[in-house]
Amino acid sequence: MKLRQPVVLCALTLFGCLAWGQTRIPLEERLWVASKIYASIPVYFAHWQGARDLDLDAAYKEYLKGAASAETRWEFDFLTLEFMARLKNGHTDFSDSFLSQAGGPSLGFSAAPVDGKWTVLETYTDKLKIGDVIEGIDKVSMDRFYADKRKYISASSEAAAQRVFFYRKWLFPQQFVLHLASGADIRIDRSVQELHFPEPHPTEARWIREASIAYIRVQSFDDPKYEDFALNAVRQYRNAQTIVIDVRGNGGGSSPERLLRAILDRPYRDWSQASALSIGLFRTYSSLRDHARPGELSERESGYLDAFAEFAAPQILAPGALIPPVGGAGRATLPNDPVYRGNILVLTDLACASACEDFVMPLKYSGRATIVGERTFGSSGQPFIYDFGNGMSFRISSRRMYFPDGSEFEGVGIAPDVEVRPSIADRQHGKDVALERAVGLASESGNRQTVK
Repeated sequence: MKLRQPVVLCALTLFGCLAWGQTRIPLEERLWVASKIYASIPVYFAHWQGARDLDLDAAYKEYLKGAASAETRWEFDFLTLEFMARLKNGHTDFSDSFLSQAGGPSLGFSAAPVDGKWTVLETYTDKLKIGDVIEGIDKVSMDRFYADKRKYISASSEAAAQRVFFYRKWLFPQQFVLHLASGADIRIDRSVQELHFPEPHPTEARWIREASIAYIRVQSFDDPKYEDFALNAVRQYRNAQTIVIDVRGNGGGSSPERLLRAILDRPYRDWSQASALSIGLFRTYSSLRDHARPGELSERESGYLDAFAEFAAPQILAPGALIPPVGGAGRATLPNDPVYRGNILVLTDLACASACEDFVMPLKYSGRATIVGERTFGSSGQPFIYDFGNGMSFRISSRRMYFPDGSEFEGVGIAPDVEVRPSIADRQHGKDVALERAVGLASESGNRQTVK
């Protein structure tokens, strides 16, 4: 374990950090940020299905009023976070490097609901253990504390918002007291706490059972080196009866197409996808009723406008292409591709997101792999990104993705073939029940092959 020295807020003093938190931002800059975001949403946003009840103009007027009177950058940032969160999409959000700095050091742990209780999933402080149940913060129930902050979190589902909550350090006080189900009160002071961060190991490859079951873990696709590692590991264990590929905690990056090509031995259908299609005439028709005086429209005209009302935010939909395996018609081949033709089991959880889901979906829907564990995060969609050059930027997801059969993916995620949900007790005792189940399934498969 790597011991990290005590952290000091903003690398200065607590007083200095709080003073810096009062940094002002000029009115014209606030209005530019607000107006650029608002103007970009109708052009790029592809997820109105998830925000059907949102009146964008009314929300913008409310946001603009607050932005115009915001006295500090901190206040303006929170108004912007709230405005973007109303779009209810995990790839549509606002960020400011100021928040990361003024928000102070890491909390030193994360938690999310397990069996309906807020449970510690990660901890880098000696004060907490994995599996500890948090009932409240500063005499406020955990559910109430989360509900008060929920409006600032951009997410495509409630489960996703809960999962990322503790990573939004600016939503938490610098000092607070956790009330645990055990009866203990744990005081957290982020300005002085010592955190023990382990050396990062985003990848791992090993035998679980020699010549029979191999295990490959890839916790990120945000750097090509991780995909390279996985490819080399697949080659190393190409003679295994079963490979277990663990992508739990993999937040995505770039879609691992080379890795997929190395293990897919059959055709698969890609995501269906939709994107915003802005047609000025349709938008005009959809708004004409707002400008008509009472009785001015004839019955025919009124019906005509009603018909076009559904086209206020049209989209273009492209069904997923059928992709042949390596060596199929029109596909280039590489030496030894596909690399592996044995059995594949994939471990997933709620933290498997974006490019991680690009990896899992073809394996599941082609029948190439058995998915074991928990439902994935349920958010992707090539975002349009704009950087203001002052530390602020925003993303707007320009693509809504659907499963090959046309069913909803966004806010839903990829369901496992074999669901395994670790309990609080499993986490407290360090039991990896999903991996245990995968090994059991691999053993059953190997026994069937032996009988044949």
